[in-house]
Amino acid sequence: MRVLATVPFTMLRLVRNYIVLILLFLVPIVLLTFFSFILSGMMTEDGTPYADFNALTMVLVFQLFGGTTVMHFIHIDLFTVNRMRMFALPFNRTMYAFSIMMCGTMYSVVLGILLMIYSQFVLGIAWHSWGWVIYLITLMSVLSSIVCVIFASIAKNFKLAERLSELYGVGFVLLAGLFFPMPQNVWFDFLGSYGNPLTLAIGSVTERSSGNLAEAWFQANLLLAAIVILFIVMLVAGRRRMR
Repeated sequence: MRVLATVPFTMLRLVRNYIVLILLFLVPIVLLTFFSFILSGMMTEDGTPYADFNALTMVLVFQLFGGTTVMHFIHIDLFTVNRMRMFALPFNRTMYAFSIMMCGTMYSVVLGILLMIYSQFVLGIAWHSWGWVIYLITLMSVLSSIVCVIFASIAKNFKLAERLSELYGVGFVLLAGLFFPMPQNVWFDFLGSYGNPLTLAIGSVTERSSGNLAEAWFQANLLLAAIVILFIVMLVAGRRRMR
């Protein structure tokens, strides 16, 4: 219960972090608005407006970076600045770390939903399955939080953890082929499809929209499996770091 009492204060700290708010909300709004005008009237091969696909991609892309807030507060509270204070408090430190992850994930998901609302009601983007997209946003946010906590736990300094989190986000965007085509071989084909959380999330939403529920669930469950496996890794790495 003592840990649960920290949740409102953690949420306030997240909201006051204006840099994250700019990066995960204001920047996507500017980009969504810009590309919606540029791509207006253009269609993909299957008849889907480019603007719709671009909005889906951008909302999911920014979830790759949502875990940086979790990494920042866990580093400060449990690994460095506030470590001695937190270790003196009469509550479970592991549960406190989970509460930070929960708040960070909720924060990232809410920002994603706000982007969906803005893009639909202001830009006219069509979201065919709100519930499914929000589910995939949540999976992406949880995965990002777990990965960033692992980086914070294994990196020797926080600057390195930050660079690793950036490599995680930008790397999977590049491997998805969103900027330029990747080399054609087994390794890059895997990392650009089933080995890439971004392409899994995008593919799951598009398959759902096409009525292919089995493939949509398969790709979503691959994300869920990655979350479970990396969650175990995070527990081991986090406990070693907090000793």
